[in-house]
Amino acid sequence: MALASAAFERSNPAMDKLNVSTAIVEIPQKTIKKITCMGSGFVGGERVFIIAERRFVQTDYWAGPTSAVIAYKSDVEVTVVDINAERIAAWKSKSLPIYEPGLDEIVQAVSAGVHRSQQHDSHEPNAKSDYVAPVPHGRLFFSTDVDQAVAGADLIFVCVNTPTKTHGIGKGSAADLDFVEAATRSIARVATQDKIVVEKSTVPCRTAQSIREILAANAHSGVRFDVLSNPEFLAEGTAIRDLLNPDRIIIGSMPTPTGYQAAAMLAGIYKQWVPQERIITMNLWSSELSKLAANAMLAQRISSVNALSAICEATGADVDEVSYACGLDSRIGPQMLKAGPGFGGSCFQKDIFNIVYLSESLHLYEIADYWRAVINMNEHQKQRFTKRIISCLYNNLAGKKLAVLGFAFKKNTSDTRESPAITLVSNFVAERARVAIYDPRVQKNQIWRELVSNGSDIETLKRNVSVCRTAYEACVAADAVVIMTEWDEFSNKATGGTTVKQEERKPLATINVNSSPSTYTSSQDADHDAYEQLGSPNLVGAASFRVPSRKGTGVIIKDPSSGQIKTFTNQRPFSGSNALLFPHGFSTPVQSPPRQILRPQSRYVSTQQFPGEYLTSEGFPNTRETAQLTDMPHSNGASGRLLTAEVAHKGATPTRLDWARIASGMRKPRFVFDGRNILDHSKLEALGFRVEAIGKRGTNVSE
Repeated sequence: MALASAAFERSNPAMDKLNVSTAIVEIPQKTIKKITCMGSGFVGGERVFIIAERRFVQTDYWAGPTSAVIAYKSDVEVTVVDINAERIAAWKSKSLPIYEPGLDEIVQAVSAGVHRSQQHDSHEPNAKSDYVAPVPHGRLFFSTDVDQAVAGADLIFVCVNTPTKTHGIGKGSAADLDFVEAATRSIARVATQDKIVVEKSTVPCRTAQSIREILAANAHSGVRFDVLSNPEFLAEGTAIRDLLNPDRIIIGSMPTPTGYQAAAMLAGIYKQWVPQERIITMNLWSSELSKLAANAMLAQRISSVNALSAICEATGADVDEVSYACGLDSRIGPQMLKAGPGFGGSCFQKDIFNIVYLSESLHLYEIADYWRAVINMNEHQKQRFTKRIISCLYNNLAGKKLAVLGFAFKKNTSDTRESPAITLVSNFVAERARVAIYDPRVQKNQIWRELVSNGSDIETLKRNVSVCRTAYEACVAADAVVIMTEWDEFSNKATGGTTVKQEERKPLATINVNSSPSTYTSSQDADHDAYEQLGSPNLVGAASFRVPSRKGTGVIIKDPSSGQIKTFTNQRPFSGSNALLFPHGFSTPVQSPPRQILRPQSRYVSTQQFPGEYLTSEGFPNTRETAQLTDMPHSNGASGRLLTAEVAHKGATPTRLDWARIASGMRKPRFVFDGRNILDHSKLEALGFRVEAIGKRGTNVSE
């Protein structure tokens, strides 16, 4: 046991404004040993918490990453709870339900009982020097038993989602706190000992007061709750880096002795890896509002530079040059000054709406109008980009094919909430265009859900939209390419002083390391994929690909003696579970690479190496393939020879697109609309493209 220290107080200027000094509070400071996080951070989807009212609670994106890093960097045991067994299973597996660079390594390390060495200063989660030998027990757990996790915790993070209301008073602007209330009532019902309850969710100012009142009214006799605010200041795509090396940690508490004590206890966890001067304490209401204010001001910067981009296009100025010049001013700085099709994600728009509603509730209507203008500018930017594309394509999109590269709202995340791509694709469909979408991290079903939720008719979507497995497939026979997400693989700009090398170029194919082992792809036509499930768990490494004169399926293997990568195909079109059964052996190898290589299975039933004719195929770096042939019966009674292949991926980085290859398959005049300014326009023009970019006048359009 220890007392809250005077040093803790002196390191936090905001503490000077509080009423009681923590240095003279004679209350023993308990050590936090167990934390429970209510919400596993899955993007979208509803969760049912075990509470008396049987209400539905939606989890916040940051719950999983935050819990993982706390377990990774501290000596605290962290349990993430969610009633959805499928999601908890996903967090326990090697295929996490959300994508963040570095998250997978940390979750696997901590779940396996490996923690970060206190000796190392590196903030790279995959650095080998950051790990020490496994300890007997892990510190990160995932569970569906909410009651047990809450009852055993010293501190509880409330990480549920707070979406914008879609009904009643405040519809379209106020935060829906139904999930927060449901989680709070659950805590009060279960807890039989004193708890610290921490708001991690982004909430309107003074929400903590409501939480305090609900807990007090429903608490068991003798149980005391202290409520803190500890908002996350994370950016999707860099969340792990932000958690490991945060700019600041904000902890808000009530100005009472027990409030100060609870804040000191939470700060003690963060001090295990965060410098003490970055841990700032303040009152509850300031902490709550600081998160909304930060997101609103960041969104304001984006809308400001997007407003300038329209002036640049009209005058011939270059928005990249203008924003660079502004960013050199130390009072402004370079961050968040990149023009684009508009901001997205779950935070910016929702949090600005919160401020708008709060301002109106306080009768500050001019303030509400000011912040609403930031959102209006964001919507205008999406529509302005749409109109520019339509205008360049001769004011008619009907029947034309547009390849949309990127659907996530930013790179290095799978999050699509409020993505500008949703609006633009919906606009294209409304103009009767055919749209082919490719994103390296966003799942097909997630794209469909977003488009349907945006109001698009499902039957119209099926006729006019396809989700492709590769960027090359999306661009085949396209009239235009639209860059909507700044994924590095789309860029043709030099990196580190070098350009895209010839050996980096890949054929019209890609290895998809995220595919389910039992999912295989077949091309029905130039734009659509059909997905069929194969019954055997041993069908591994199969690939379906387009042959110039016909369609077929194939496999890729590696000759153990020569080391060459080989491609085989059968003569028949892809057809369900018969696709890889070759009663008459293999056909002559064809000059076409597979479009997909699937994850390896853990067990095989191979009987002999296959000594056949081989054909070398290019473009599969950082993989190893072995193949064996097996005689086995088929489910329909037939028998044949089945080839299985093991493919092990060794962390290959995405290959940069070969824009010359894309140009060869597009319809002239080959428009490229660079919505993220990630392309070297002069290089594309040399390949015959006409390039249009946000904040820049079209270089191939006559004055």
